Amino acid sequence: MLARLDEIPGVAESRVDWTGKRFLLTLEGEASHDVVGERASVTLGDGARLLDDEEVHDVLNSYRKGETWMRAGETLQLSRFEAGVLAKRYGDEAAAEIGLDEERTKKLVVLFEQELTRAFEHTHAGEGIEDLPAEFESAAKRILDLSAGFLNSEQQAGLASYLRRFESG
Repeated sequence: MLARLDEIPGVAESRVDWTGKRFLLTLEGEASHDVVGERASVTLGDGARLLDDEEVHDVLNSYRKGETWMRAGETLQLSRFEAGVLAKRYGDEAAAEIGLDEERTKKLVVLFEQELTRAFEHTHAGEGIEDLPAEFESAAKRILDLSAGFLNSEQQAGLASYLRRFESG
């Protein structure tokens, strides 16, 4: 999404906060705030709006104070880190629930990390956060399929049950 915002004529650079919901655009010298704002709203899609004066003031203050506002490549790095954190949490949780030993737990965590990283990367390459639920659903299916190489049928059934809950949030 940031790469698409950067392509708007008059945008010098775009950044996003850690929530992925607020965007900060730095305009080139003579760029029209209204024209760039309209094009950015179209690029961001339904629900996008320009911030009011108070919100702009808050955003600029947070940026100036050093809060994290990421450029395109930085958001992907953050997502990869997040995938690792989530993989450890969900992989360990699933492994404990289905009674895996340490070796199989490590393998399951690796699968979670691999597939969650893939899901985040696909989301970054696609239309954005709206793609994430479908990507997680696909990741869950791949985790289940790939785990067949080291889990028995009972463990697979337990993992399938866990992943159904994982997919639904």
